[in-house]
Amino acid sequence: MSQSFAPPDTELFRKLWETQEGCCALCGLAMPKDRFELTHATLWQKQRPTFDHIRPKAAGGSDRADNLQLAHAACNKRKGARV
Repeated sequence: MSQSFAPPDTELFRKLWETQEGCCALCGLAMPKDRFELTHATLWQKQRPTFDHIRPKAAGGSDRADNLQLAHAACNKRKGARV
């Protein structure tokens, strides 16, 4: 499945991006703003910013803004359903 070249342009995304200063909430490293900051699409697939549930939905977490943070796709996948 193909990923978009840029993260969603929503108010929530922009607020989280600004609050986290463009860094992953899980590893603390900078996240790319769009696909063209990276040399290859495979890197974008792993490093793109994604919404991460602080308390996973599997553990009863909600989709509310206070339960979301931004994380690299790879970090988010590694975290899985853990709190």
